[in-house]
Amino acid sequence: MEKMNHYIETYSYGLPKSLTELFESINFVKKLEKGEEIYSQGEKAESFFYLKRGKVRVYMTSENGMEKTLSIISRGAILGEAAFFDGMPRVSSASAMQKAEIVVITRQILENAFRTHPEIALELLKLQAMTIRMLSLQVDSITFRDAESRIANFLLESAEERGDNRYVFATQEEIGTAVAVSRVTASRIINEFSRQGLLSTGYGKITINNKKALEAIASKA
Repeated sequence: MEKMNHYIETYSYGLPKSLTELFESINFVKKLEKGEEIYSQGEKAESFFYLKRGKVRVYMTSENGMEKTLSIISRGAILGEAAFFDGMPRVSSASAMQKAEIVVITRQILENAFRTHPEIALELLKLQAMTIRMLSLQVDSITFRDAESRIANFLLESAEERGDNRYVFATQEEIGTAVAVSRVTASRIINEFSRQGLLSTGYGKITINNKKALEAIASKA
C-alpha cells in the first residue's frame, strides 16, 4: 500500500495524575502484536483506548489506498477518543507499531468514573484542548520552520530516556516522513548533526549526544 508523506506529531505529553490512575486501574486490558489493528477508519466508536505499553500509529487511508500517518502515540496517552465523544464514524485507523498493551475504555466504565470522580470530566476537557493546541503547533511547525529545525524538534520530542541516554527509535526515512521532507534531505541533515557530534546513528536508532545544541536548532524560526 502506498504511503503519503505528512508531518507526524508524536504525542508524548503526560496525562493528569487522576486520569492515569483511573486508566491504570481498569482491568479491561488487551495485548497487541506488532501490526495488529486497534480500530478502523469509518467504524462506529464504542470505546477509546489508553496505551499502557508500546507505540501506536494513527493514519488515514484514501479511496485509492494511499496512507497518511497522522500521529505516533506513545505509552501513557489516549487514542480514539474524538469519535467516541462526538458519536461520528472514526476518521482514522490505528495499529500497533510494536508489541503493545491497551486499556479499553467503554462508555459504561467512563460513566461510572464520572459518578464517583466528577472532576475527571474536566480533566478530559482540558486534554482535548491540549490536543487542539498541539495540532495548531503542528501547523506552525510545518509552515514556518526550516527542515533542520523540524528534524531537531522531532528528535527531541520523540526521544526516550533510558538510563543516562536519550534514544530515538526511527529510521531516517521515517523521520523524513515525519517532518515532510525527502529521505535524502533527512539523511543529509541527520548525517550533518552526526558529524557535529550532536547525535550518533545506528540502524533504526539515534542516540542524542548534545540535547542543548539540538534545542538551539529546534528553536530557530
